[in-house]
Amino acid sequence: MIPSASWCFRMLALGICAKLPPMAKTKPTIRPDVKHVLDTLKSAIRLLGFSVRDIEKKLGYSFGYLSRVFAGTIELKVEHVMDIADALDMMPEELLAFVYPALRDPPSKSAVELWRRVGGTAPTGTIMYRNEAQAQLMEDEMTTAFRRSLGRVFGALARDLAAAAEAEDEADGEPE
Repeated sequence: MIPSASWCFRMLALGICAKLPPMAKTKPTIRPDVKHVLDTLKSAIRLLGFSVRDIEKKLGYSFGYLSRVFAGTIELKVEHVMDIADALDMMPEELLAFVYPALRDPPSKSAVELWRRVGGTAPTGTIMYRNEAQAQLMEDEMTTAFRRSLGRVFGALARDLAAAAEAEDEADGEPE
């Protein structure tokens, strides 16, 4: 049988039980990768000219809530990242690109497989590199589309010229 809490308190009051040492306050342990995300989010807030309190007000969070998140007292959730991005007037993917500006190059086997299964290729490099690569792809696609269009136009023009020449030859009565 487990003694009740009131029994334990009576025994302590009577000095029968030894007093336990007070529990020391320990700072929460934050994983290094989570600390990186927290520090970078806080930096983004400050670099855009806001304080953590400004963001709390914008989001309707209680005073000190985000400070506790950034200190690791409250666990960081995806909703926090989404809300912070919204309060900073940016898309979550833009904020996450700030948190992780460089992607693994070469990508992991799992990333390659994931992107292969959805019909794409795993992104690599930095944001600038990805943007340049995307611009090059768009330019290549535009060049291909332009060449196809020109081919259709010149093909139609050649057919029209051939038909006109044939009609002219028939009008002159000359056999082909």
